[in-house]
Amino acid sequence: MAKYRQNKVKRQHHVLADLEDGLKTLSSLPAIDGIIPGIIRPKSGGSLGFTFQYLTPSGFKLIGRSSAAAQEIFVISGDPQTALRNLYQLGLLSGRPHLPPSMPPQP
Repeated sequence: MAKYRQNKVKRQHHVLADLEDGLKTLSSLPAIDGIIPGIIRPKSGGSLGFTFQYLTPSGFKLIGRSSAAAQEIFVISGDPQTALRNLYQLGLLSGRPHLPPSMPPQP
């Protein structure tokens, strides 16, 4: 493991303090191989949590929101469908599930 990785979370960039607990939970899931925090943008208002954006060749992208900012979160996963289902089941993704067409919701 690289020296800047802790619990599957790459520490090359800053991480919003409000997202730390959620990232720990993400990193504990077996379907998730790695987490790469990205750009932080200031935002006004909003609620704390993660939102699914889109699938990537290596996993998927989330947006993590705090009360004052939003941060890109890239999730590396060999099985993104299972990882996303787990995140919705744990209540880590806000809103109603917007699963890609190949991922019908499970009852």
